[in-house]
Amino acid sequence: MDNILIGYTSYLASVSNPATITFLHVVESGPETTEIIGQFPEIDTKEKFLELLRNEINEKLEANFQYEEAEVRVIIKEGKPTGTIIDLSTSLEPDLLIVGKKVGYAGEGILPKRILKYVPTSILFVPENSRKRFENILVPIDFSEQSARAVKAGVELADKTKGKVTAQHIYEYRAQFFPYMLSEEEKQKTDKQMEEKKSEFIKNYSISDTVSVKLAIHHKGKLADTVYDEVLKSEADVIFVASKAKKLSGLIRQDFTDKMVDYAFGVPLLILRNKEKYQKFLKSLFST
Repeated sequence: MDNILIGYTSYLASVSNPATITFLHVVESGPETTEIIGQFPEIDTKEKFLELLRNEINEKLEANFQYEEAEVRVIIKEGKPTGTIIDLSTSLEPDLLIVGKKVGYAGEGILPKRILKYVPTSILFVPENSRKRFENILVPIDFSEQSARAVKAGVELADKTKGKVTAQHIYEYRAQFFPYMLSEEEKQKTDKQMEEKKSEFIKNYSISDTVSVKLAIHHKGKLADTVYDEVLKSEADVIFVASKAKKLSGLIRQDFTDKMVDYAFGVPLLILRNKEKYQKFLKSLFST
């Protein structure tokens, strides 16, 4: 997974041209580290153990990281992976946090939803079978200002890679209970309302005419299933989702973004955040 994540980061850097890239490796704190050191007589101190880790990371970077325009840093920390990532993200304030998301590989890894809840920056979750291309970008939308920003971020990336953007809005017909079944006329009325909202969204937020805005009806199952159907149809290489800073009551219940992070799409998932607004939200949350 390390090699996959490093290689994908290298590709992303060639597109986005960052000034600095920091790679973080977390050594689990506790007796496990001491046991590992004890298995190798030539490693008689923790310092030598950390040096060995750094050398191994540098070898992986040399083999899988080709972007040479950025300053590259390697940080090794002791602690719990998820907590350490959250702490370092808070102190470094990166523009983007990139983490691997294991689907088929063994290992517990980081906890995506906890990362999502406490890291204020945008987060890119990269599964092991990610394609290194941005030809097709999918953006689930709810006709809000935040989702319009996500669409425009997708367009910016597509302009660099000569790709295309598909924006998908999912809606449902009202619940049906026998004998009060939904008529075809009511369905058509709902469809027409969605078409009107779609037109208003495009007009109000000046959505580029290069964007394909699609409406999808959710019949049953998970909402993410409907998104996944579009991933397959459009052969999406990445999904952009706008995340909203909400009140405490909204954090307690699982929302659409959480469900997207849980779902095994098989393509990278970028959770876009307004970092300044989300930091204010987290500060207000923890000050109560």
